[in-house]
Amino acid sequence: MTNLLRAVLDGINTIVMNHGWSIVIFTVLIRLVLMPLDIKSRKSMRKMSLVQPQMDRLQKKYANDKQKLNMKMAELYKKEKISPMSGCIPMLIQWPILIWMFGAMRAIANEQMVAQVFRFLAEEASPILANESWLWVKNVWTPDSFLTSCVPDLRSLNMVGVEVWEQVYNTFSAEQLAVIAGNVSAAIDFSTSEAASASISAIIASLQEMPAYQQMAGTVPGWSNIRILLFNVSLYQNYNGLMVLPIMAGLSQVIQNKLQPQQNQNQQKNNANGNAQSTAKFMQIFFPILSVYFCLTSNAGFAIYWVTSNIVMGGSSILINKILEKQDQKHAASVNGEGSVK
Repeated sequence: MTNLLRAVLDGINTIVMNHGWSIVIFTVLIRLVLMPLDIKSRKSMRKMSLVQPQMDRLQKKYANDKQKLNMKMAELYKKEKISPMSGCIPMLIQWPILIWMFGAMRAIANEQMVAQVFRFLAEEASPILANESWLWVKNVWTPDSFLTSCVPDLRSLNMVGVEVWEQVYNTFSAEQLAVIAGNVSAAIDFSTSEAASASISAIIASLQEMPAYQQMAGTVPGWSNIRILLFNVSLYQNYNGLMVLPIMAGLSQVIQNKLQPQQNQNQQKNNANGNAQSTAKFMQIFFPILSVYFCLTSNAGFAIYWVTSNIVMGGSSILINKILEKQDQKHAASVNGEGSVK
């Protein structure tokens, strides 16, 4: 599935010619595909909210008979044509897509980072490296942060698989490979795993000696490996972004929590288990923090997907809720009208 998502992204990118905007378009398309499920889910949740008073009465009446309560609740769901699980379907579908999308973004990012390394070694890089930018982000394949350089860092490069290095290396022309070979301290050989590992180590070591790379990866004097709580951070002269995407990820997640149907809040208020209420409140705080962390530690391309998805979901939630409210008002008006005629 990851390969399929990547193929779709690559197809969009051949038209748009920018991965950042390709991700935005792709995310909107995904949300449009999931829209029917989202509408069905919200209709079901809305019905559950409307029957909440009946559920409360059943819970009080059969508080000491859980088996009878479950049976009566099932009868109520059947009578009102409510599916308790329908509200979870969009979320259950969204998480696999999120994981597959992360894999697709990681695969593309690895190739792009390695390609940047070879461009440095081919002496095609200038102090202003022509990275693939998006709005304020200088390089969509590194995190949107002023604590990250706009060029590939050594930790990320060491995590790239051998097959990626070999695949990207073979895309360069003979002339370019000759220049690269001249700038690497050892022969480049991908014929065996041992030779490939030695070649990658030599490539990374040679990259660190390139003046263009040193200039782009340099930190602000006095702001290198500063200890803040549990982390060591550095402030880069050529930082990659302004942390806008991570902040937007956290804020959009908070808004998403606020836009959850009232039914969820009613369930929490009426839940007799205090631990369940505490867990729900914890999750409302935890998910925004988790969103910020993911977008700070992942490449900006994945953060663009995350933020765009949250924004589209938030906008669609507002629109769907308004449509359903109007439908409820029309239904209530027609019922009242029929009652007055009688």
